[in-house]
Amino acid sequence: MRFSEKMKKIVICTILVAAGAAVLMNIDSKVEVQTPEFLLKSSYAITLGYDRSMSEKTIKAAVIDSYFRSVASSGKIIRWNKASMPLKVYVQDSADVPGYYREVVMSAYKAWQRASEGLVSFEFVESPSGADMKCYFKNTDNKKSIGAHAFTISGDKITDSTIIFNKTDEKSHSLDSKQLFSSALQEIGHSLGLTGKSKSIYDVMYPIGTKFNTEITQRDLKTLGLLYSVVPDVTNAPLANSERSQLFTVSEILSTLNVPVTNETKNLDEIVAGDIATHLALAEQYRRRAEYDKAAREYQAVAQLKTDSRSKSEVYYEIAVMFLDAEEYGNAKASAEIAMGTDMNDLTETLPALIDYYTKRSTSAVERLESILKQNPYNKHAYKLLCKIYRDKHHENLLNATIRKYAKTAGVED
Repeated sequence: MRFSEKMKKIVICTILVAAGAAVLMNIDSKVEVQTPEFLLKSSYAITLGYDRSMSEKTIKAAVIDSYFRSVASSGKIIRWNKASMPLKVYVQDSADVPGYYREVVMSAYKAWQRASEGLVSFEFVESPSGADMKCYFKNTDNKKSIGAHAFTISGDKITDSTIIFNKTDEKSHSLDSKQLFSSALQEIGHSLGLTGKSKSIYDVMYPIGTKFNTEITQRDLKTLGLLYSVVPDVTNAPLANSERSQLFTVSEILSTLNVPVTNETKNLDEIVAGDIATHLALAEQYRRRAEYDKAAREYQAVAQLKTDSRSKSEVYYEIAVMFLDAEEYGNAKASAEIAMGTDMNDLTETLPALIDYYTKRSTSAVERLESILKQNPYNKHAYKLLCKIYRDKHHENLLNATIRKYAKTAGVED
C-alpha cells in the first residue's frame, strides 16, 4: 500500500482535500436515486455522524468531502449496529512476536474510538470466544501486505470480523511500530465497514503506500460518519425502529449531489457540464478510465469556475497529483507550475518536493522540504511529507529529530 477543533489535527493535504475533494467522487450508478426527506430534529442523536435533522446542504458537503461514494459503490453496506458498541475486541498475545505488537494494535483501536468521538467504541477481551473483532499475528503468503481483514457473514448478519497481521515484513524483519500502527488503522477501518478506497494519499484508507499514514483524517471520519448514518444491508443485530427512522438510504445520500454522471455512463463526451459538481464527476470518471487529458480538461473547467486563487491552485495541485499517479511526469510538472503560479501557499510550495518523491529522488525532496521548514516551520504539509520520506527510508534518527524540531510549530501530532 502507498502513497470540532479536534479536526484541525488533520495532516498534510487536508486543505486540498477540503476544497477540492469533490474530485475524489465515485458514484454508484446501480442505486436508484430517491429524494431524501430532511426532518426536524428529534430526540435521537449521534455524537459524530449525520441524520435527518441536518440540512441537505450539510449532507452534500460531507459527501463531497469524503469517499463515501467509493464505499457505496463497493457493494453492500456492511457495518456494525451502533447499539452494539462497545464492540468486544480480542488481540492475540503471542510470544512469537515482539511485545509491542499487541499494544500497537490496541492503540490503533483506541485511536479510532477517540477520533470518532465515540461513534465507534471498543472493549478489549482476553479470549476470542464471543469477541466481535479478532486480531491474530501469523505469517501469510502475502508478505507485501502487513494486514488483511475479513468479515464472517451468515445471510445478512455479521457474526465476527478477523484481522491477520504478518509477523514480519518482506525481508523477514520485525515490523516497526509505525508500520504496524498504520496497517492496523486501515484494517480496523475495513472491519468497521469502510470497504471503499480513498484516493487521497494521506487518508488512512488510501489503498497503496499507506503503511506510514498514522493520522485519521477528516475525510476518513466524514466517511465513517456517513457510513453509520445509512441503513446497512448487513449488520450484527437488528436496528431499533427509533434508530432506523433517523437513517438515510444510500440513494438518498447520493441524491444530494444531483450529478448526472455514473460509473455506467458509456459516453462521457455527451455530458454537458454546467456546474462544478458535474465537471468534477466527469473528471473523476475520465481519471478512472485512464483518459487523463480529458480529466485534466474537466479539472481546468472547475478551476475557471472557482472564484479565488487559492481554490484554483488546489485544483491544479490535484491535476499534478493525477499525472504523478499516472507517471506522466512532464504533465505533472507543468500542472505544478500552474498551481504555484496561481497561488504560492504552504500546499503548492511542496509540489517540487512531491514530484521528487514520486520520481524516486528522495535526497532532492528532503533538501527542498528542509529548506521550506527552515523558512517556515509552520508548514504542516512539508513536515508531513518529510516525515513520510524518512519513514520510507527507515531513517529513525532523522525522523525523530524532525519531529522534535517541527512537530509543535507544524501543528501536527506525530
